[in-house]
Amino acid sequence: MKGRPRALWSAAMSTALVVGVAACAGFEEPALQPLTTVAISRVAIPPVHGKSALFDVMAIDQSAHRLFVADALDQGVDVVDVSAPPGRYVTTIGLSAVPNGLVFVPSLHRLFAALSDSTVAAIETDPASPAVDTVVGSVSTGGAGVADLIDYDPVDQRLFVTNPDDGFVSAVDVTTNTVVAKISNLGATEQPAFDPVDGMIYVLDGDNNSVAQIDPRTNQLVKQYTLPVVCVPHGMAIDPATNQGLIGCGDKDNLVTVAWDFTSHQTLKTFDFAGGGDQVVFDAKAQHFYFAASGYIPSEVAVFNANPITFLTAIATSHRSKEVAYDEGHQLIYTADGLHLQAGLWVFADPVAGCSGAEAKFAAQGVPRAETPHCHPERYSVKGS
Repeated sequence: MKGRPRALWSAAMSTALVVGVAACAGFEEPALQPLTTVAISRVAIPPVHGKSALFDVMAIDQSAHRLFVADALDQGVDVVDVSAPPGRYVTTIGLSAVPNGLVFVPSLHRLFAALSDSTVAAIETDPASPAVDTVVGSVSTGGAGVADLIDYDPVDQRLFVTNPDDGFVSAVDVTTNTVVAKISNLGATEQPAFDPVDGMIYVLDGDNNSVAQIDPRTNQLVKQYTLPVVCVPHGMAIDPATNQGLIGCGDKDNLVTVAWDFTSHQTLKTFDFAGGGDQVVFDAKAQHFYFAASGYIPSEVAVFNANPITFLTAIATSHRSKEVAYDEGHQLIYTADGLHLQAGLWVFADPVAGCSGAEAKFAAQGVPRAETPHCHPERYSVKGS
């Protein structure tokens, strides 16, 4: 049978039977379903119009209402004004090589981009600065391959940059604009993430199906924690309030997502309603994780509750929708549209905005809509679209 995996189809059929029986008995249907239909709007990116997009990681400045998109086609970072939905293309910041990972650091008013020539570019983002949207610094990580994904440690004021082809992670001091350390003998590294609870850097290792723990004070690998399921981890985000996070698996034969405890270094739960994807982001205001599960069937952006971590619903997207960003000011989700010869972004409402905590847990367990009022997906439209 083609389509969603057998487990998902079985769950959907069971839900349908329960709903049918409940309707006959006068009961309400559950608040949540595996897929929610929403109205989708589009943001055009003029420099790559007429081409098929090659977007990578997205990052967002929530205060200035600006979305940043790594764009391989125009070799730059596309800037989108998201102050009024659905958003408006502003400019493209040209770079010396193709951008891969991005991280926005609010305290510095800087966007850092990891590039295919093994360098990291620093971009001014303060709208009040005369240098806004220009490259104001660059440092080479010294690798033979690409600098790929990136995160920021605000305690030590360092960037941690993956060099997957070379098997090391670079530590870049942003105060001196120099590489101060390299953590070597790692596999094909994916997303790094700073954990403010224990002060460690965690890096996903696709080759070893593991989570590597790095101490940024010593720049040493502490330990590798092997995941208990075939995952090939790609994306990761951490909720500092619980020190738990979501790991988005990239393996397309075993479509799963992993909830991980960064205190005990153990799996909390696995979910087969999303998988085969890439970028994962967490938003503390929304209390949701968002996973661009582009390799799932159908491709989707999956929404997970933060505490407890549980799958809520998903929105069908494209096999090219490998990245995701969340605009908390308007409760909107952004991803690549994946349309052939029509490079642009899709934007749609989080269908379960406001659904969090215990209410989300109950809704995910099938509690009806009347008892979980915030977990009641409807057809949403994006104002201003």
